[in-house]
Amino acid sequence: MTAPELTLAGAALLIGLTGAWSPCGFSMVETIGLAGDDGRRPTTLAACATFVPGAILGGVATFGLLSVLGDVIHGAGGEAAYLVAAAIAIAAAVAEARGVRIAPQIRRQLPEGWRWTMPLPLAAALYGVLLGLGFSTFVLSFGVWALAGISLAIGDPTAGLVIGAAFGVGRALPVLFVAPVVETPFGIRCIELMAERPVLYRAFRVGDAVGLGLVAAALTATGVATAAQTETPNGADPSAAGKALAYQKGDRSGVLRFHGHHHDLPGRDPALGGNRAAVISGDQIKILSRFNRSVLGSVTAPNAQAVAVSNRWLVYLAVNEDHYDLKDRRIRHPGHPGNVRGIASANSPSQLGHPSIDGGQVFFSVSKRHSNSIKRRSLGSGHHGTVLRSKTAELLNPSVLGKRLLYVRVSRGSESPQATHPRKLKQQLMLKKLGRHGAGHAVYHHGRDRLLWTTSLSKRRAFVTLLGGGSGPKIVSVKR
Repeated sequence: MTAPELTLAGAALLIGLTGAWSPCGFSMVETIGLAGDDGRRPTTLAACATFVPGAILGGVATFGLLSVLGDVIHGAGGEAAYLVAAAIAIAAAVAEARGVRIAPQIRRQLPEGWRWTMPLPLAAALYGVLLGLGFSTFVLSFGVWALAGISLAIGDPTAGLVIGAAFGVGRALPVLFVAPVVETPFGIRCIELMAERPVLYRAFRVGDAVGLGLVAAALTATGVATAAQTETPNGADPSAAGKALAYQKGDRSGVLRFHGHHHDLPGRDPALGGNRAAVISGDQIKILSRFNRSVLGSVTAPNAQAVAVSNRWLVYLAVNEDHYDLKDRRIRHPGHPGNVRGIASANSPSQLGHPSIDGGQVFFSVSKRHSNSIKRRSLGSGHHGTVLRSKTAELLNPSVLGKRLLYVRVSRGSESPQATHPRKLKQQLMLKKLGRHGAGHAVYHHGRDRLLWTTSLSKRRAFVTLLGGGSGPKIVSVKR
């Protein structure tokens, strides 16, 4: 879970707890608790057991759907989205700290008839859903409105689910702990304190303010981190190693940037890895020293379209009409590389993507008609596996450094990444920790006027090529 999600979960839990002071919160404690009359304690426990998931479901429905709506409207994440969400959190925190009267206020009550016409566990589940929805009864904190605005602004369904679940838990906890003991001295004392000591409600609102302040700080930090800087306004296909960055210009000639100086390279589609560099020149791949750019060796590679290099390995993608071949050669000595070996192949409409080498492993994307994946293969042992797979999204242009995988995730209907209408695509630059489940988290989101394309990863920054938008390609980077 990311830092913004952790702070959002904490704030949502507190804001949900603050809702216990609503008339509906009091009535829910008594409705479920008094079911224990005449020895019917199992009914109370059963009602508590159904009330909790109902509250969580209601929270997830409200804030999850708002985040999905935001995703549909403007996409997930991005610098502006996080900063807008932070501003919402700050405004709500100030209002909570000052104890401003809640406005707009919803004065709707829970349907009383349900408790008389339904089995109590069923009624409790439905009551839980209504309380979890947040806006179906009294609102006791500006935080509820803030969480809704933040969910919509960020447009991240994962964050929406986290907010909704935490809020639902917060709404359920007071009922869960007090209802079973409502007629004991302890339970009676709890109700008396809540009803007679408004300072407790005030303290919870101050807690909401603190939680929202932490949320604002985390969102601001994330927004600043996702702010992109332009690395080159006329370049594509970045490849980073150490403090060096290689790329190709609009005319496809290779360039190496190091310590602010730009050096021409003897070929196109440059790649960096370890102390090596490689470029494609005609039907050859030249292996260079990354430090002085001298040619150390070359190999014949007809139809090569992309290359990756390390101190020990050279991997390249050859495309011959509709056929894709990914090949490797061991380079113990650059002047005498090992024999060519096949790694993977595909025929159109399937495609193989740019390779990326880290240590002795190569990573590459495989795009098929009904599924897409990022594959991993050990160049030494030949062991292979799938890192990511999706039937609904394109997974493109992986770059790997250590335990981190950077890639482009494109969600679309029937369009391909080469579509001429990027506004119809949802594109995210994703960073994932290898060995963990899930797609990772978005580190960059660009409007929909450009396509996210090739990537590279350094220790501090993530690089990506932007295509289209009425101008030539450019490379931008964001903090990891």
